Amino acid sequence: MSDIARDPMSAAGTIDPAVFRAHLDTTFRVGEDGDRVPLRLAEVNDGGSSHRVRRFSLFFHGPPDRLLPQGMYSFHHDAIDEIVLFIVPIVGSNAERIVYEACFTRMVEDPPQP
Repeated sequence: MSDIARDPMSAAGTIDPAVFRAHLDTTFRVGEDGDRVPLRLAEVNDGGSSHRVRRFSLFFHGPPDRLLPQGMYSFHHDAIDEIVLFIVPIVGSNAERIVYEACFTRMVEDPPQP
């Protein structure tokens, strides 16, 4: 059973960085069934909270020959199931990989205590 909400389109609002931290260095299959691109979760950057706003980012590394343009994609993972994320290729890409970032910003009731 997944820690992510069952509706892949609304799940992004419920994502906790800790869920993804548990799956660092694992592969997500991105796209539709017949044309999935493997992206490895390389980093979870928890920007913390301030003024009741929570910020964090997920960084994925993909193959250098399969550029996914900025946009929304279905991410499939055996432990997390399916989630739709908006990703952007970013600086840091090179001949060995393309780096993608998914950013999250959301309102929180009470910021987590350090």
